[in-house]
Amino acid sequence: MVDPMVDPTVEPLAKRSTWQLALGVGLLVGFLVVALGLWLGANRMYEANIAGFARAPVGCDTTLNFDRTGEFVLYIETTGELDVVRGDCDASGVYDRTGESPAVQLVLRGPSGEVVELESSTGLDYDTGDFTGNSDRRVQIEVSGDHVLTVGPVEGAEFAIAIGRDPDDGVWLMRWGSIGAAIVGFVMGGLFLVLGSRRTVARDVEPSPWQPTAPSGPEVAEWPSGPPGFPAPPPTTGAAGVGSTPAVRPLPLPDFRPVSPPSVASPDSDPRDEQSSPWAPPRD
Repeated sequence: MVDPMVDPTVEPLAKRSTWQLALGVGLLVGFLVVALGLWLGANRMYEANIAGFARAPVGCDTTLNFDRTGEFVLYIETTGELDVVRGDCDASGVYDRTGESPAVQLVLRGPSGEVVELESSTGLDYDTGDFTGNSDRRVQIEVSGDHVLTVGPVEGAEFAIAIGRDPDDGVWLMRWGSIGAAIVGFVMGGLFLVLGSRRTVARDVEPSPWQPTAPSGPEVAEWPSGPPGFPAPPPTTGAAGVGSTPAVRPLPLPDFRPVSPPSVASPDSDPRDEQSSPWAPPRD
């Protein structure tokens, strides 16, 4: 049963503020989780790009299989590790050369033995802790297949030539997606949190019961003094004071005087005597 003295809109507003707050928190947390996942995924992609580079040791002819065409970068990698190398040497192991990148002579031959032109390249570098390198040359591979890279001997500590693309390929796309997800989460989540907070303030206000207002104006005299359908109060004739009852007029009593029986007039009686009071004593 609904209480007529309570505003029926208070409870729906309270429920609405609850789901708005819950939705705001859910959106904020959800988009932040997505943003964090994209950012961590971008870091893993960056490290995977560098770890996937082909590597050629110093003083060897290394066979490189280019399964795709396009532009590739040759990095002088001073810190890293060699896996199995295809070519005329079986160099492998960890290397860590400190100081400036050494000058090295590089010659690249295509599948038919032709020399492929190498161009100078600077501005690209990477450092993941496991691998450190700086760009030195770039090459445009127009025919896929096996190529042979000759790295001239250099005095000093060992190093290697790493061949691959820009390590940031596809990484910044995920990082921008991470930043966008964080912004969307803050905007949408914050919006619903603000809306939910406003509804909560409206819910906490105690509703006051409805009270009729007293009318004013010339039309008040025409209004009935009681609810419609009730009889009008009886008129009063006396003034009632404080703590007294109104005066009541006594009703008249009926006349109960006895009526005398008719008398027979005698011949000797005087007719005027018949007009005397019926209560007169009889004559002798």
